[in-house]
Amino acid sequence: GIEHPIGVMMMEHDSAGETMEKMRKLTNSYTPPEDACNSYKQLFHSLARFELEMHQHVHKENNILFPRAIELFGAG
Repeated sequence: GIEHPIGVMMMEHDSAGETMEKMRKLTNSYTPPEDACNSYKQLFHSLARFELEMHQHVHKENNILFPRAIELFGAG
């Protein structure tokens, strides 16, 4: 059924969340050093934005798309 592929994707989401957490820790919450050049600052800004968008993506799938898919296709 549909539950298995959704379960796999949810595990992938968990793994991505763990990776984002590691990246946030390694970058001091995406805080560039005081003497960072503009490219370095832009990189950190982009990483923070990427994490935000990843969380939004995971939320939409885990809390909206997957439950609807299970409701529509899981019962059939």
